[in-house]
Amino acid sequence: MPLPLAPIVAALVGVAFALVGRDEVRRSTSAPTSTRGFLVTTIASFALLAPAVGYFLAFYPDWAWAYLVPGSRVPSAVDLLATLLAAACAPLSFVWTASALRRHAVRELVRGAGALVVLLAVATALLGPRLVVAATYTAFREGYDLAPVGGTSLGVSILWIDGCLIAGLVWAASRLRTREPARRQSTARGPALRG
Repeated sequence: MPLPLAPIVAALVGVAFALVGRDEVRRSTSAPTSTRGFLVTTIASFALLAPAVGYFLAFYPDWAWAYLVPGSRVPSAVDLLATLLAAACAPLSFVWTASALRRHAVRELVRGAGALVVLLAVATALLGPRLVVAATYTAFREGYDLAPVGGTSLGVSILWIDGCLIAGLVWAASRLRTREPARRQSTARGPALRG
């Protein structure tokens, strides 16, 4: 996942996880940060989203920065900090969504989520032409040696990493579904009759 899109995607993941786990959020009287949904969102963000972003920053840094800066010149500490900040957007948007759900602020929730979707669409439209080619920063800037992503190892990595990311996020979201506790059937029988 390219770094410029990662915070927006992470924020949308936080919103989606809060909506999936809305039953627990509405029932709970404690802070949104102490819910199971917040824990699942935080773990999914830092165990799934952050490694997906970090992989591309490590192996395809120019593409991960969408050829906006030469990825090889960005210090690794900056890459790490940017990855962690992007991943932190998911738990933060979960807390915002949970508080909006508790207050029944549907308009606020629709406006916020809608703004994130529009922002993602605009960012994807602007960065899309940059993200469909595999090159170095210099080659992209000068317009030579550009290869379509589909026929490169970058394309395979995008399919593999994003496929695993989506599968992991779907599985994590499925853990947020509220399940009614199974009713225990009493196995205790009355006192044994001796006869």
